[in-house]
Amino acid sequence: MPLARNYQYQKKIVTIGGGTGHFTCLRGFVKLNQPDLITAVAGNWDSGRSSGALRVEEGILPPGDYMQCLLALMEDDNQLQEAILILRDRTGGHPLVNLLGAKSEKAHHGVDEGINGLRKLFRIQANIIPVSLVDVDLNAETRQGTYLIHEDRIDEMQNDPAFSAGDELARIYLDVAADANPRALSVIKQADKIIIPPGSPYTSIFPHLLVKGIPQAIQHAKGKLVAILNLMTTAGEDRHLTSASRWLEVFQYYLGDKEWIKINGKSRIDYLIVNENHIDKEVLEIYQSQGQNLVEIDKKRCEELAPGLQIISSNLVKYDKYSHLLRHDPEELAQLILSLP
Repeated sequence: MPLARNYQYQKKIVTIGGGTGHFTCLRGFVKLNQPDLITAVAGNWDSGRSSGALRVEEGILPPGDYMQCLLALMEDDNQLQEAILILRDRTGGHPLVNLLGAKSEKAHHGVDEGINGLRKLFRIQANIIPVSLVDVDLNAETRQGTYLIHEDRIDEMQNDPAFSAGDELARIYLDVAADANPRALSVIKQADKIIIPPGSPYTSIFPHLLVKGIPQAIQHAKGKLVAILNLMTTAGEDRHLTSASRWLEVFQYYLGDKEWIKINGKSRIDYLIVNENHIDKEVLEIYQSQGQNLVEIDKKRCEELAPGLQIISSNLVKYDKYSHLLRHDPEELAQLILSLP
């Protein structure tokens, strides 16, 4: 059941993202901020692995992203540990967590209703909203003209024989026009803070801005817009986004920030959160051996691109020596963001 607790913050928080970066963000916020004021906006274009397969088999929206949000927003660590222990088991080739999402959507005759049913089942106070209720596929085109059809192919592009080593992504697009979920538009407009978490840029973050109404809702919302920079590039989709400014330029493009600057004289992006921890050479070498590199923080160039942007540097990273993974510290990250004016 929900924990009886006095929370340090009572802010209307909306996160827009996907993947492990989104999970990390939400774990921090649900510890420090009143949970019923938190909303996670999840993507609906998964095409690979179990989530994508269930989408085809069951005729539903892919459950992977919103089910990960559901787990992240469990307030009790013991509840989360039990849920992960039980729901990671597989039946018929699918993790139980995804099957649960699929069955709930079908039982409730809709994904919004299915998610709310699961929130009641697990006594989750925070909200989870799919960015769109339209069944869409995410595609991409590279600078050399190669088309990558469906999200899973973009996600695994470094292993694709059609993808040249010197090539990079030029654009992403949805296969059909998709209107935003009205509930997503409403919470964005009312938020005190809109958070863009770390994550795979072209498959977890930027696609939200392809959904009709989302960029405009963010632009005209009253709340502060806070983006969190990735710690490292990957060997695939974002290997060319080697600096903060390169990431920022692409984000601005999909947000429509250049046009906003022309009209308003300043960027719509209020804060860019970056890590300033020293990362051990040995740890970096492990990542570099896998084609991943530290993202350069070129502060001056970012400020030129986005007038009025504040770049906030802090010690945010933690390293798990057993899994050899660098991650943002959930509570340090949440504390920093929630304390911003």
